[in-house]
Amino acid sequence: MTVFLMVLAVALLGVVGDVLINQWAKTYELRWWMASVPFWLLMATMFGFVLRQKHYSFSIALIIILLIHSGLVLAWDVLVERAVLTPMQWGGVVAGLLAITLMEVGRK
Repeated sequence: MTVFLMVLAVALLGVVGDVLINQWAKTYELRWWMASVPFWLLMATMFGFVLRQKHYSFSIALIIILLIHSGLVLAWDVLVERAVLTPMQWGGVVAGLLAITLMEVGRK
């Protein structure tokens, strides 16, 4: 598996865990919290595998994962939860995407 696919998997696993915790926060049903735990364990394990590849430094790997994670959570929030962002917040999203691009391009 390429490193970037591993990074994407870490972000996706984190998003699923966060979406499940969001459900728990809304409903107070323990089953949602319990369902999130395996996703977070897999996320942490996969993150360890990303770090073992030594493709990115710890900080760059974490920043890229968090930016992808944030973008996916944002997509969930806007498309499913119907959140509305201000133009300034959308500017922050664009800045985050630019940051991922610059870190990737700057690596070469």
